This record gives sequence, structure tokens and C-alpha cells, in this order.
Amino acid sequence: MISVVIPTFNRPEGLKAAVRSLFQQSYVEHGFRLIIVDNTPLATASDAIADLARECPNNITLLAFHEPAPGVANARNTAMANVDTDLVAFLDDDQTAPPEWLENLLANYEQYPAAVTFGPVNTALPEGQRRHQAYFEQFFAREPDHASGYISEAYGSGNALVDFSQIHGGAPWFDTDMNEIGGEDDLLFARVRRSNGKFAWAAEAPVWEHPLPERVALRYTLRRAFAYGQAPITFARRGPRMRIDLIALWMLVGAGKTAFHGIQWLGLSLVRHPGRAFQLDRAVRGIAKLLWWIDFKFYGAAALKAKQAKPEPSSAPVDAVEPA
Repeated sequence: MISVVIPTFNRPEGLKAAVRSLFQQSYVEHGFRLIIVDNTPLATASDAIADLARECPNNITLLAFHEPAPGVANARNTAMANVDTDLVAFLDDDQTAPPEWLENLLANYEQYPAAVTFGPVNTALPEGQRRHQAYFEQFFAREPDHASGYISEAYGSGNALVDFSQIHGGAPWFDTDMNEIGGEDDLLFARVRRSNGKFAWAAEAPVWEHPLPERVALRYTLRRAFAYGQAPITFARRGPRMRIDLIALWMLVGAGKTAFHGIQWLGLSLVRHPGRAFQLDRAVRGIAKLLWWIDFKFYGAAALKAKQAKPEPSSAPVDAVEPA
């Protein structure tokens, strides 16, 4: 038996699309448990979950829980507290799975029985998106050039199959210190490595990511790029002891990347080259290594606060407020 976990935060329509894609899985005939965790304080997904429960196929056991403390780690930990299977697949509430997704993910696991198996993520941009289209498609995707098999890298939990029987330790599985900035699954992946566990790639088990229109903007992706750029220094800071030597090394790398990609971006911007956003992204990741103490918060309480403070939609086109 396998469980599929979907945490959700203020995306009732995205949740419906994600769950309905699971209802169409070829694996439904074998049966599985579907666990939804509503991570909003006021349980805003209740109506959507009620609708989905009425549509749910008989072979799927749908369980819904409310975790009122916002935070992606909180939501995942609440799901895990209610899981009674070793195998758990994770799907995000802005993703949809093709009909063969779960079947192919499990087939790959049978051939390569890793502690964590990751699959590709393809991007489905909002209709009509044209500016920086190639950049946004790549930014939201996860498409490394891997064949199916064992890999050394770890990726995010969205579209991942975890065999918790192979991982030492217990709850909490996800790092609540990372509730607002992401990277909450790094704790889980570090446990895999300490347990001498393996990571695998399932090339035949992709999902589609459907980013919200307001996220398909440089003002959002560059903040995310800044957070991604800080990752190696975050590891150096959060280990058993702070590695000043590694922080200094990564700051030197950051300085080089900032200069190199910054110059590339300036040159491409002068001629309005369609690839300029790629260079700006890389330059921002370099800057992040120089300003490693600055945190951008995207999830949990920070997301809730941003939603509450959000002004009425502007009539100005999105392009008018994006950096060049």
C-alpha cells in the first residue's frame, strides 16, 4: 500500500486539479491512501475537499486534516503523523500528474529501490505568457539530464516517492525552522545520507507544475533565485559547526558569478536579448552568496501576511512593474 500526500495553502482550484489528476491514475485499481493537509488558519480548502470527497473513486481512501499553523514543514509533518505506510508519494497543490505517474514512479522504485525517488517537473505557464517565456519555463521546471537510475543529487519533495523504512530517526521529518523560506526537506535528505540511503531518478514519471500568474514575474523568481543562491552557505552555517572557511569560499564564488553574469546581463539588456533574464538570475544567485545573512520568506506565516496585505489588483500590465 502507498500513501499520496498533498499539502495545500490557499489554492482550492489548484488542489482540485491536483487531486482530480490522481483520481485518473491507472494505479487506482490497486488502491491507495490520499492525505490532504489544509494549512490555512481558517481551513479555506474545506469546500474543495468536500467536493473532492464526493468524487473520490472507491479504491482511494481520502483523508483530510487541518494544520492551522502555516508553514510547509508543519503541513508535511502533520501528514506524516497520519501516514501508516512506508511508501509515501508527494505532490504539490500546484501540480497535476499524468495518468501513468504513480504506476511509473512505483515501477522505477521496484527497479531502483532508493530511499527517495524523484521525477521530472514540467512547466505549464499561464495562457498568454510571452515575456521571458523560456526563462520562466525553465525556472519552474525540474528537468536535469538524468536517465532513470540512481543519482547523487537530491531535489525537492514535489513529485517524490519516499521509502521511510530506509531512513533512520522519526518525527519530525521536515525542518520547521525552514517553514517560511523553503528547504524544509533538507533535513529528510540529510537523514538519507546519514543512513547510507540512495536517491533515484524516475525519468518516466513527470508531473506538470502550474505556477500562479502572480509568480510568473521576475520580482518573484529573482527573490527565489536569491534564496537558491544562498543554499551552499546555508548548509555551511547549519551543520554541526559553522564552517567559516566554506562561507568565505562561497562568497568568493559569489563575487565571481555576480561580476561575470552581471556583465553578461548588462550587455544582453542593451540589445533586449530574450535570454537576458537567465543571466540576471545567475547574477542574483551570486549576490546572494555575498549577502548570505538576508532571508527572503515565501511560505507559512510570511505568505499569509503577504496575502492579507495584498492591495487591490492594479490595472497596470505586469510587464510594467517587472525589472528589465
